[in-house]
Amino acid sequence: MLSRRGLVAIAIAVIFLGSVSAPAYADNFKPVGCNRSPKPPGCKVTVGTPGNGGGQNNGNGGGDSGDGSGSDDGTWNGCAYEPAPGNLAPPAGKKPADGGWFVEVCLIGDGKGGPQTSAPMWIDGPAPTVDPAEIARQAVAQLTLPLPGIEVNPDPPARQFVYLPTWLWIDGSSWAPQSATASVPGLSVTAVAKPTKLVFTPGDGAKTVHCTGRGTVWTPGLNPDKKSPTCGHTYTRPGSFTITATVTWQISWAGGGQTGTVPDLTTTASRSVTVTESQGLNTTTRG
Repeated sequence: MLSRRGLVAIAIAVIFLGSVSAPAYADNFKPVGCNRSPKPPGCKVTVGTPGNGGGQNNGNGGGDSGDGSGSDDGTWNGCAYEPAPGNLAPPAGKKPADGGWFVEVCLIGDGKGGPQTSAPMWIDGPAPTVDPAEIARQAVAQLTLPLPGIEVNPDPPARQFVYLPTWLWIDGSSWAPQSATASVPGLSVTAVAKPTKLVFTPGDGAKTVHCTGRGTVWTPGLNPDKKSPTCGHTYTRPGSFTITATVTWQISWAGGGQTGTVPDLTTTASRSVTVTESQGLNTTTRG
């Protein structure tokens, strides 16, 4: 019969979901950037891909990239120990104080098929437990963060004009909190991602633009010579430029009576604009 300590080690190994030779990306929560264009509905941030030994891919649904960004199909194996049902007598030579009967309950794949339960097993020593922080790793891995939906005024294909302020912002769906929950029997942990910072790179070599919130939405009737109060840029030369927006997400988790945080994640998207010189109009009226 396995000792209780040995079974706990097995449970933790199952929760980590990686072979002993695989890189443990989940151990360090490296920041992740999701880069795709044009606007997709989103990409799944991966912090240690469950089910394939911790490999990561490029956010397009397949293939390892090793660049720290990726997507995952959400499938994973998670196990926990629960007291066995019924009033089972200790095995020969054991007393109730020596340990207890437990069953191993596992969620396989996406968990839709329900839990799988082992036969009762006697475990010596203190009852095995599952650390909520380990389940939090899976919840973070299942977060789906939208790419920034870049908005510009004037709206392309309309052209921007040199020395005329360009307003920049992102759509509301790009600036909304996101959450994901991971569970094993008896324990659920929810990870929440909140957007905290928006930065634009205008593409003309100028400094980055740090915005307040998601920027201010342009509305018809505003003075076109007026600068955005929260997020904008004025081009000083004509040309074609690529605007890049990067959103920083603050990640926290809660469950099992515990809370925690992991390093920020980022999402990035780009959009092209054309800048031209405005042509003056001759309004002189001949007599």
